[in-house]
Amino acid sequence: MSSEGKLLHEVYPLFEKRLSFEDFKNKFNSLKNEWNFFRALRLYQQAVKCGECNPNVGMVLLCSCADALQLVAEEKSKANFMKFYLKYCPLNLQNPPVEYYNEGKIPITTAPFDKVLRLIYKRFRCLYIHEGIGHLDPSPELLRFVIDGIRKEKDVYAVDSLKIYEWFREVTFESLFAML
Repeated sequence: MSSEGKLLHEVYPLFEKRLSFEDFKNKFNSLKNEWNFFRALRLYQQAVKCGECNPNVGMVLLCSCADALQLVAEEKSKANFMKFYLKYCPLNLQNPPVEYYNEGKIPITTAPFDKVLRLIYKRFRCLYIHEGIGHLDPSPELLRFVIDGIRKEKDVYAVDSLKIYEWFREVTFESLFAML
């Protein structure tokens, strides 16, 4: 087996329920920057593994999947992040476990997907990477519906801290699959 085949077998289990290995390999090889995609898949695998014990690290790794793809350019992390999710996330997953008061006014509604992406990038990626501040520490089982209020400019966000990682993990996987 070639070294490329061995590497592809490392990430193929992510898609084995949806594609044969040959279909996966053909789709992979047809990508413009297939090795960036490979790196994104490896980051996704690490995010799943790390997210079980430390969802803060898992969330940062999920965010890094988009950056690894370099859809805009190197060193344009936020632009890569936004472009990937806005372009590839299936519409049915663009319902985040985040509500907000637009300009602090009632009624509270589900936050728009693009605003949630900005919030995730700033709060869950940047704060953890640059300042070591994590917001997804595991909570006791009795606190299943923890809502965390965040004030950003004129909007107030309510993030379900127990659901945001799982939702974003699914969004990332389905976006990667859509890109494939």
